[in-house]
Amino acid sequence: MKTGVRTVLDRTAELRRALATLTSQDVLVGIPADKSARDDDGVTNAQLGYIHETGSPLRNIPARPFLEPGIRAAQDKIVEQLKDAATRALDGDAGGVTAALNRAGIVAQNSVRARFVDNDWPPLSEASLNKRPPAQRDESGRVLKRGKSRRERGALNPLIDTSQLRKSVTYVLRKRGS
Repeated sequence: MKTGVRTVLDRTAELRRALATLTSQDVLVGIPADKSARDDDGVTNAQLGYIHETGSPLRNIPARPFLEPGIRAAQDKIVEQLKDAATRALDGDAGGVTAALNRAGIVAQNSVRARFVDNDWPPLSEASLNKRPPAQRDESGRVLKRGKSRRERGALNPLIDTSQLRKSVTYVLRKRGS
């Protein structure tokens, strides 16, 4: 009995590979702990990010969330990229899946970084605005340079002074289970 169906091209291996690429990876956005060292006081960017995301009543630091609101703001664009990744997986395009997942990560990363500028956070306290960094001194203790306060520098936006925290927000594609 003939069915009239003939296999011309078998792409099931490509489909399996592309689906495995899609289902075996997560797109993570945030501040990776292993890459969050700072130049100053020993607190990492990951720790600092958590403190500012949730606030610290003990240290009188109000919550200034950037991660969750940043993701929410770009949710539609992120979903668009994830749908593209799924479509490419069904087409058997493993490379296209990875590219779409990377685009989703970039969209999320950029949206979170944008929250540092476009936000409704509580303003800095007067003490924070007026605090000066320690003066730089030579070996004899003579003052070489006096630092300016945030107010004098015009750095009035909370969480943007050196931009180390904002720049530390990134995305990674990570295999599930690792």
